Amino acid sequence: MAQAENVRQQARWDAAAPGNDDEDIIPRDIRFGILENPVRHWLGGDFHKTVLADGLSIFLPEGERYFIRSLKFYAPKLKNKQLADEINGYAVQEAFHTREHEAYNKALVKLGYDVEAMEAPVKLTLGRDKKPVFRLAVTCAIEHLTATLSTVTLRHPEFLEDAAPAYRRLWMWHALEELEHKAVALDVLKAATPNTPAWQRYLLRTMAFNAVAWQFLMITLRNMTIFAKADGIKTGPIFWLKMVKVLFLSPGYWRKCAPLVLKYYLPGFSPENKDDDELIHKGRAWLYTEFEALKADTAAEQAG
Repeated sequence: MAQAENVRQQARWDAAAPGNDDEDIIPRDIRFGILENPVRHWLGGDFHKTVLADGLSIFLPEGERYFIRSLKFYAPKLKNKQLADEINGYAVQEAFHTREHEAYNKALVKLGYDVEAMEAPVKLTLGRDKKPVFRLAVTCAIEHLTATLSTVTLRHPEFLEDAAPAYRRLWMWHALEELEHKAVALDVLKAATPNTPAWQRYLLRTMAFNAVAWQFLMITLRNMTIFAKADGIKTGPIFWLKMVKVLFLSPGYWRKCAPLVLKYYLPGFSPENKDDDELIHKGRAWLYTEFEALKADTAAEQAG
């Protein structure tokens, strides 16, 4: 109860309004209070489930800054003003994501995890990309991964039922905004390479995706062992078998993600899914309702 009160004191949610359905990209300046109230194994007390989300957060501050730079480079060069405006909305959303995941990762430091060691290969890997068009292709690839994770999260909100409330709010917020802007990077790639044959653009984006997927896997597996060591958990066969179970059987996160991930290899790939609008609408309503309830609880406590 005390922790819930602390979260309410630190969280700021004035920007959680659902917005107008005519708005495609809505930057929401929300603070979740996770740095002030870190929770170990916040997803049902389960290390394996929690580490998949915590491990993703390790990538995000550096990754979000990389995405912003990649798209901002092309913004002044685009003739399409609407797309340039979408880049601005995208950049503001990603800036808020960066801030909240920096706080999230500082909370991991408070819990005793070596975040600096885990972030090092992320910074090294992203720092190697020098050509703007390749940085843009890498951004498209990573955005597809995050959009896939976000789609699955919003399709299956039960995955976060046992989560500590502040963490559940953050990941639902992040998933919603990833869906709102998931097409922007690919639209910029098309606009930035108008004279590139379609087959060359296909090779560029799929080769970038291959590189991203491999590096993401290697860094994730490495960082899982660092998380486990900090918690005094042995990473033997039983440890990895349980991870396989979580990913492929129950809840089966990767089993649900894989079909969406593999769509990226289709020559005529489109990031749009038939239930995107429904998921965005539900996500906006969920976020607004959640913070309205939090606001009511805070008002009741203050009145009491």
